[in-house]
Amino acid sequence: METQRMSSAKRKELYEAINCIMVFAIITTVLVLGAGLTASSTFKFVFLLATGWLAWTFTEYFLHRFWMHNHFRNVNSKLYNLHMNHHKHPQEIKIDGTHRTIMFSLGLVLVYFALIWNNYFTLFLGFYIGMTFYSLLHIMLHKPYGRYVFPNVQKAHIHHHGKYPDKGFSFSTILWDWMFDTLPPKDDVISKKMLDFYFKPDDERPNEK
Repeated sequence: METQRMSSAKRKELYEAINCIMVFAIITTVLVLGAGLTASSTFKFVFLLATGWLAWTFTEYFLHRFWMHNHFRNVNSKLYNLHMNHHKHPQEIKIDGTHRTIMFSLGLVLVYFALIWNNYFTLFLGFYIGMTFYSLLHIMLHKPYGRYVFPNVQKAHIHHHGKYPDKGFSFSTILWDWMFDTLPPKDDVISKKMLDFYFKPDDERPNEK
């Protein structure tokens, strides 16, 4: 009976993953067609850049939801274990200032190529920009000042770490969580204990009784 319930849960999860991919494919197809139909090279560039960025935010959401937490956790247990360690120690983030500097520098080079290659590279540029800013946004979401910049995303992320690990999978936008019904409950209050756990390093947290 237990095996049957697990099998049913995995089938449901696989169905949800396929549904997410199909919705994303429809949205990006419409955006790419819009870029192809516009006569303005500026609008075309913006459409493709936005589509690339959206592709990153979906990738971020999809991998976090279905790999880091659920269906594909056994494909690479090391990555899964690293992510679970981050849940236990929210202030431990592996991407440092050197990594971000390199990523931003490479991003400037990609902007140049996207411009001279007349949009052929723009989709990838948008994706890369999303990935680069994710490395900065994730840091900001774990700092108190993040609530002034991305209040809704930070709130969802605190809930994800504290009370709802099956909700709030996005780092850059709540769009996909909203679209696929994985936002934490809107009116649920974030307690002081959750804030202490989320913002304070291990050695500064109050001792738990």
